[in-house]
Amino acid sequence: MASASKKTGKSTVSRSGNTRRRSPAGNTASRSRSKKIVPKTPLLTVFKESSGGRFVLILVTVVCILGLDFLISLNQFDRFFLFLGIELIAAVLIGWIRFVLRGRNDEDN
Repeated sequence: MASASKKTGKSTVSRSGNTRRRSPAGNTASRSRSKKIVPKTPLLTVFKESSGGRFVLILVTVVCILGLDFLISLNQFDRFFLFLGIELIAAVLIGWIRFVLRGRNDEDN
């Protein structure tokens, strides 16, 4: 039976019985075996790290851009090729700027 003692208005109850302590996670201390948690990497990161994945990402991007151009041009091929030409020029300029900036970073190191 539980006995209670009074100390300045606060009551405490002493219990006997369960001697196993629970960890903060709620598991008992006797269950030390657990599965190792392997961090999951995002699928996009896995694709970026492999050469085949990069090829697939580039292919999907090109198909999406061509499809978007075709939808915007509304089946008028002169508009389609105009948009496509502007995008190709922009891609070449961005690639050239990245190439120049990487060259400067390599010279600094």
